[in-house]
Amino acid sequence: MRVNLTLTEMEQRFLEAIVTEGATEYEIYVDYLRRSGLSDESSPPALADVIHVLLNLGLERLHEVAAEISYAAEAAAETDADRAITAALHRRHVKSAARAEDG
Repeated sequence: MRVNLTLTEMEQRFLEAIVTEGATEYEIYVDYLRRSGLSDESSPPALADVIHVLLNLGLERLHEVAAEISYAAEAAAETDADRAITAALHRRHVKSAARAEDG
């Protein structure tokens, strides 16, 4: 897959700092790679590597937001009858678990 990006000057400076050895951003990024097990110690991070990691982080966050929206939509669609059924199932599960503990 090919992705084309148009960066602002500030974004470009930030990405350049990440791949510039000795910069604070570089040290933070390399530390992140080491801690997450993504580091290839044999070569310094290239700009494409940085963009790849940032895209992955963005996709993870996008999935989280989509899940939150989905859960909120499901909760909003829930009726009083649905909530009553859920509450009854919960009570039954708690009673069953208590009986199992008692032996």
